[in-house]
Amino acid sequence: MKKLLFLIFAGLIWCNVVFAEKYVCSYLYDQKPKSIVFERSGDYFIKSNESKNKIIFEDQHAIVLTNTFTGLDDYEPTTFSTIINKKKLNFVFVGLSYKSSSAIVEGECDAF
Repeated sequence: MKKLLFLIFAGLIWCNVVFAEKYVCSYLYDQKPKSIVFERSGDYFIKSNESKNKIIFEDQHAIVLTNTFTGLDDYEPTTFSTIINKKKLNFVFVGLSYKSSSAIVEGECDAF
């Protein structure tokens, strides 16, 4: 019985380690260091600013995330896209909107 309990407990710990996925990424914005955290939650990554980004592509090399906002007063429809390179541990991010797209942000990441 003790052996079975141990195996179940070890299996649960292993599952959490395997499926937990978090990237802590650093970048410069207006020459100031910034960081952002991406943490997996099912088919999404939740960013440290609490934005929920859908995974639209993933393989062993990269994760592509997107989040689109429409119907906001005084704002054009906007899509934010992020690519995380799982092998090189870097990322690139941009917000696309007619005549008001954001700067391209890129930096290095640590995976946890």
